[in-house]
Amino acid sequence: MSYTKVYATPGWGNVALMGTGHFISDFFCNVLPVMLPILAVRYGISYSQSAALFMVFSVSTNFLQPPLGLWADRKDIAFLMPLSLATGAVFACMVGLTSNLYVLILIILLAGVCASAFHPIAAQAVYAVSIKRRRALCTSLFIAGGNVGFATAPVIVAAYVESFGDKLLPVLAIPALIVTYLTCHRHLHHLPRPQFARTGNVPLKSMLTRQFILLNSAIALRSWTYCAFVVFLPLLLTAHGYSTVEAAFALLVLLVGTVAGGLIAGSLSDIFPLKLIIIATLVLTGAGAAFFLYDVEISFLSLTALFITGAGMYGSTPSAIVWAQRLLPHNAAFAASMMLGFTFGLGYIESVITGFVGDYVGLQLGLAVTVVPAAILGVIIMLFLKEPPA
Repeated sequence: MSYTKVYATPGWGNVALMGTGHFISDFFCNVLPVMLPILAVRYGISYSQSAALFMVFSVSTNFLQPPLGLWADRKDIAFLMPLSLATGAVFACMVGLTSNLYVLILIILLAGVCASAFHPIAAQAVYAVSIKRRRALCTSLFIAGGNVGFATAPVIVAAYVESFGDKLLPVLAIPALIVTYLTCHRHLHHLPRPQFARTGNVPLKSMLTRQFILLNSAIALRSWTYCAFVVFLPLLLTAHGYSTVEAAFALLVLLVGTVAGGLIAGSLSDIFPLKLIIIATLVLTGAGAAFFLYDVEISFLSLTALFITGAGMYGSTPSAIVWAQRLLPHNAAFAASMMLGFTFGLGYIESVITGFVGDYVGLQLGLAVTVVPAAILGVIIMLFLKEPPA
């Protein structure tokens, strides 16, 4: 009996499902920061060790995306997308089940590896199922789904763990399994080829130009601020006497700011120069972070500063992706994966430095003397770059 492969087709239903899948993927990528205060007490680990735990996840997630993007341009590996949704969620929810630190590290590593396959392949899937004349809107809906998932995870997970305990955290993976089934049922694991211009035989070395490397460096410095706040904000606020739920709410405000910043700055990138937008958002990031860290508290002004910091952090991302794709017009998927994956991986590595400094001078001062100068250095690098023509 012959088997006929049925491909995913364009339609708003599939676009909505891809946005839901992005919500699920990014939701479970943000479980660990909420769990860090609990795990830190359980294992008696320091700030730098907490950052190292998160680095294990983020490096395995983000650094695998560029090679997966190159592979997906050449081979049909769409079946990895639903597999990534299910396994990434299940492993992320297992972090509270073990009392052995080495088993915990293994679980975190597996969660990161499993989650890494979603974004590069999902970019192809969204292109395949988008309405031809509304692709920009379809892509925006897909991106918004991920941002909302990442932003709401801290509050939902914190409230769930406070009510039911971390041992029942795997129950939260059930929605991910349902979305995985729907993804396969709608044939989103079968994509018609080709979807993007192939990278072909273009050598990787020719892609890594001086301009491309400097752009990645500036965005990675921005990512330092983003990643350090994501990792340490709950720890910082709980150390100042706030509850886990209050700390999670503050993180939610920061991440809602990233959603707003991405949407606003992304819409402005068609009007103003990309260089101006990136520099402005970096300045906004440094100023907002400095104001919040001057006097750490949960107040209207402090939460506003957090929101502005988040808006600046993610506001540069859409412009940076466009800039990178202009530099590598025939390798757009690889360029996007570097901005969305590799730079964030570097940011989480850099956040370990913040953890080391925090161990010696206190977390509040440690954040101030690392992430604010990082944003300033990012501005300096951008000043020396020439924006590529559209």
